[in-house]
Amino acid sequence: MMRNLFIAVMLLTAFAATAAEISASHRAAALEYLEAKGTPQLLERNCRTMLERQIALSPEYAKHRAELEKFYLDTFGFAALKEELIAMYAREYSEAELRELAKFYRSELGRKSVAVEEKLVPEFAELLERKVREKLAPAK
Repeated sequence: MMRNLFIAVMLLTAFAATAAEISASHRAAALEYLEAKGTPQLLERNCRTMLERQIALSPEYAKHRAELEKFYLDTFGFAALKEELIAMYAREYSEAELRELAKFYRSELGRKSVAVEEKLVPEFAELLERKVREKLAPAK
């Protein structure tokens, strides 16, 4: 029993140490990818879209627009999520893969892909809201 517990603790410690050890160049590649994909701008637009939807659903929040925008950006903006996003992508992709992805997103097709995704964000938000309303609507 103690032997199994010791092995489990050692494996968890090794896993945690490996996850925490991201080289500076790997971190830079993850940041390069995120920036090439336009993640900082996308997250800021998403924050503003969430804010506009919140105010549309509850107009009384309009008088608190500046505070709500600051809250959304401080909570969901790129600056707030940057370190976690870098770690997540560095965990899932090798440094070389991140550099290739960044190269793709700087290409014409990559830029188009980002533009289409950004264009669909409001439509996607509307879809989610509609689905929630449908689920919450009383049965007829």
